[in-house]
Amino acid sequence: MQADEGLARELARINLTLNTYTQWYWKINLHNLMHFLRLRADPHAQYEIRVYAEKMIEILQRWTPICTEAFREYRLGSANLSRSALEVVRRMLRGETVEAGDSGLSAREWRELTELLSSSR
Repeated sequence: MQADEGLARELARINLTLNTYTQWYWKINLHNLMHFLRLRADPHAQYEIRVYAEKMIEILQRWTPICTEAFREYRLGSANLSRSALEVVRRMLRGETVEAGDSGLSAREWRELTELLSSSR
């Protein structure tokens, strides 16, 4: 190795404690914080970031309890449907029997919709 190459920053800091390794300054409004937390608290997110998001939601609960309850009700406890999936739900509510083949949804979309409608989240 030549003298001017040096080490990668990650390797150079490997023996430092975490508090000297990481420094984070963050400025955000409540709307964007809740958007960030919804993405990070999603069941599909990595475990570590979900735990971090859950702790942040606990802090948010103490800071803005009314907003946090609305966030839990309308964002964390909610689901988004595509236009096609919403039409399938409307057909079901009218009493129609809708099968995967005549739903207009792809196999993945059908599976996700049926899982969503049958889950007890």
